[in-house]
Amino acid sequence: MLHLLVILAAISFTLTASQTNEKSPPTYEVVYGEFTWFEAKQECEKIGGFLAEPRTPAENVKMESLCASETYWIGITDLNHEDIFTYARDDSTIIYSNFAVHQPNSWDGEQDCIQLYTDGTWNDLSCFEHLGAICQFASGCHGDPHMRTFDGRAYTFQGTCWYTLFKDCTEHSRFEITTKFEPREDSTPDQVRTRIVAFNITVGDEYSIIDGLDINTGRTDGQKTEARVITTQKKDKKIKLNFTSKNTTFTLEWTLRKHALSVTYDGSFYHGKLCGLMGNADGIAVNDFQKPDGSVAKDADEFGESWKVNGTKCY
Repeated sequence: MLHLLVILAAISFTLTASQTNEKSPPTYEVVYGEFTWFEAKQECEKIGGFLAEPRTPAENVKMESLCASETYWIGITDLNHEDIFTYARDDSTIIYSNFAVHQPNSWDGEQDCIQLYTDGTWNDLSCFEHLGAICQFASGCHGDPHMRTFDGRAYTFQGTCWYTLFKDCTEHSRFEITTKFEPREDSTPDQVRTRIVAFNITVGDEYSIIDGLDINTGRTDGQKTEARVITTQKKDKKIKLNFTSKNTTFTLEWTLRKHALSVTYDGSFYHGKLCGLMGNADGIAVNDFQKPDGSVAKDADEFGESWKVNGTKCY
């Protein structure tokens, strides 16, 4: 399953030089507090994520590194099938587990939710105990105006107008995605808070313009054809868009009511060949603040402003 995208939340993943297809690994964030498992699930969903679902030893280690001295809820439960643990999002049976010794013990069927210990092992616990939560995100944005690059570098950027979110930065660029940020209603002259309101996608001669829930598609050469490189689906207040370039499929999901955009991709060609606000996707977070001229910005503001689209009308 892919977990990958826009300014308001983003992803941490590690790519290798493998010749096989690569998928974007998930990123995680701790939500501190005292929540029941059900409340923790809601807290993650409020910020555009979901209770974390470790599916490999590497993902579990990454989550363990966040635990410090606390334990947290994760998105695994046997609420629907006693003694059969499933992922909370889709009720599918777990494909990886790391239970502590003598766990799970069910305790007369009253322990149906999973907590992550500080050593990375799991324990089944009553869903009504109170813990913090580890939330999982796709690449992109989860909230305003928090960003996360493809390689997992989190930063805050309060830009306004149009910016390059990510694009093909090879010699013969095949696609570009730009996004528009506007001040939120609660912004003040002293504190500007922005959110995404629209984005444009161009793949070859085809384009798709998403403005709120309005979708406008066409071709830059004016030709009309039934064939579509970019496919879009709209349901309720969520838009899903796909396109493929160099055997790599990109998926964008925008939940308008949360102003949260996730971008995922499946394929290895673009390892280190992307650029924009989401970084270069080379698996190394420290060099993500690369500007269009190839130099590395000293901070998030300089980095963000370097990807502003010149000559565009913002208001």
